[in-house]
Amino acid sequence: MEETIKKPAFYNFIKRFLLHAITLWLVINIWGWLEYLFKIKFDLPQSVDVNGSTLGFSDRFTNHSLNHTFILSVLLFALLAELNWVFVFNRQKLVRFVAGCVSLGIIGGAVSLLFTRKSIFFPVAAQFVGTTLLMMAYIAGYAILYNFFYDRYQRIKFYKQKSEAELQLLKAQINPHFFFNTLNNIYGIALKENASKTAGALELLSDMMRYNMDGVQEDFISLKTELKFIEDYLALQQLRIPANLKITIRINIEYPKINYKIAPMLLIPFVENAWKYGVSIDKPGTINLEIRVEKHQLIMIVENTVFADINIEKGSGLGIANVKQRLQMIYPGLHQLMIENENGRFRVKLSITV
Repeated sequence: MEETIKKPAFYNFIKRFLLHAITLWLVINIWGWLEYLFKIKFDLPQSVDVNGSTLGFSDRFTNHSLNHTFILSVLLFALLAELNWVFVFNRQKLVRFVAGCVSLGIIGGAVSLLFTRKSIFFPVAAQFVGTTLLMMAYIAGYAILYNFFYDRYQRIKFYKQKSEAELQLLKAQINPHFFFNTLNNIYGIALKENASKTAGALELLSDMMRYNMDGVQEDFISLKTELKFIEDYLALQQLRIPANLKITIRINIEYPKINYKIAPMLLIPFVENAWKYGVSIDKPGTINLEIRVEKHQLIMIVENTVFADINIEKGSGLGIANVKQRLQMIYPGLHQLMIENENGRFRVKLSITV
């Protein structure tokens, strides 16, 4: 079991904003230098300052670096583009995206008037309209292009890690079909000997092995199949509980009528976590599990007792870390994960858009 140490969303936003502003500043400077070299090569008229003097290579860099109007414009463009990407575009709704681009463009155009020099050739209204349209185009274009390249980067990363994981899994397997067939044979023996409880446990274990052999090979499986696997796991665990063990278990798993799909093995690590650290031989404990689907939102809540004498720093940290990584790759912007470890209670709430 692990305690989540997550950097605040505000920290991540500021980091993205500063990186965006620096990148935009560098791109504009490089473009200015290339323009300067192009004009020199073809003997074209050079840009001049207010005094009529030709702007040299160093003059351009100094103006771009020290001109407060230029710096404020770069910061404003970067800020509005990141606000649109983080809080609007990731919601993946076209109407909200268009409204966000228009609204932020208007706000940017109005703010730019506060520090833009007034021009005798362009009235204030024309400056406002021109700046607003430019900001709208930049905000929308940045979101679309960034999403295009980011999505492909994530896909390449996901399939690379998936291939590596499958290779490691194949190396670690010791002919699972042998174990599966052996379990079926033992199940038949248990039925002949009227050991119904043993036969039931073997049947549950056999179903779980079949899921591990077949289900996890798919990118997405039926949510009903995933929840059935969790129920089988819980039933097996409860068979292992001694009669005198003081533990309260509350389970509420609802099967949706619609056949939703989900990436396999995303939910079980949290259930395993609760069982591993929420049960004590000599102390009373509780495990609460609730899984339901509401309006295309899969909601899973797992809560269990945490015992002070159990080392929670090791064990399932890798399992939960793996789930977090998979959630980021498979459901970017479509999930929320909250993990709390307070007052002797460990609580996980996961919601996924399915």
